[in-house]
Amino acid sequence: MAWVAGDQLQGGKYTIERELGRGRFGITYLVKNKNGDRQVIKTLNDDLLNSLNQLERERLKTMFLREALKLQKCKHKYIVEVLDSFEEADCLCLVMEYVDEASLADLRPPILSEPDALHYIQQIGEALIFVHENELIHRDVHPGNILLRNREGQLEAVLIDFGLALDFDHILTTSRTKETSDGFTPPELYTRGTITRAYSDIYSLAATLYKLLTGRTPVDAIKRKVDGEHLVSPKEWNPQISDRTNRAILTGMKLDPKQRSQSMREWLDSLGLTGETSKTEIPIPPKPESKINWIAVTAIATLIAAIGTFFSGMAGLIPIFKPSPSPSPTSVSPSPPSSKTP
Repeated sequence: MAWVAGDQLQGGKYTIERELGRGRFGITYLVKNKNGDRQVIKTLNDDLLNSLNQLERERLKTMFLREALKLQKCKHKYIVEVLDSFEEADCLCLVMEYVDEASLADLRPPILSEPDALHYIQQIGEALIFVHENELIHRDVHPGNILLRNREGQLEAVLIDFGLALDFDHILTTSRTKETSDGFTPPELYTRGTITRAYSDIYSLAATLYKLLTGRTPVDAIKRKVDGEHLVSPKEWNPQISDRTNRAILTGMKLDPKQRSQSMREWLDSLGLTGETSKTEIPIPPKPESKINWIAVTAIATLIAAIGTFFSGMAGLIPIFKPSPSPSPTSVSPSPPSSKTP
């Protein structure tokens, strides 16, 4: 069922303010929680559910819940935070952080400088590394799904709206048009039953970088593959693009997945973007200061000297003994506490 302004969910925990957007797959709402904080709730579209048979509906809901649980674990500074999931009146819902900023698709002018574009691409690339480590593929990376969040006066890119619909379409028994983003979706995602890997998100992020640096949406992958349309090099549109970035974009957008970089880390490295890390690091505690027991040190030194004197005397009495050099004390630092990265 569709909700309207004023409707309350979960016994008044969330109050609907307005509908934010609607697609074939889902509907998103702007809500306020009991503390007055704005959040976003995403739910499955009734029209889609009503078009499915009972078995398909149950399978879709099961996948939605499974993906929701995985997404809740994907806590990363460049990924919109999933806060909760629940069921209301037979509707499955995801509660997410609300980012009230423009997306990269809304930039004016639409062309960024290379350093600015690479700055945002690095942030999203690092987020996707984390996603891939959690055995998820986003499947719907494009400028409209990358928001700009203002944090302490600095804009940073935030990844939203995982393309769950693409995965759901692969399990449906009847033929339907999949939700794809022309120019950004790799060719393998147009084929039913294809196993997606990191290289699918690499294609989409490379296409996003193409758009940010040229202001043009690259030619659609299916038109390239089926109709033989040529992908114009981004450097032809914008001669100021460096050769390195131009090569990385074209490699990331190869039609054959095997010819692309096989991991997001590898592709970011090809752009020279190695300054971030994909996981949140736990600070290593400083080494504890060594407390020296000077009384014990003095006692040990005296003992060592006495032993040396004893063996020196023995060597004088028995010529076959050769005095060994006195051992020099070695300083052994305590091992640092082990740290584990979650």
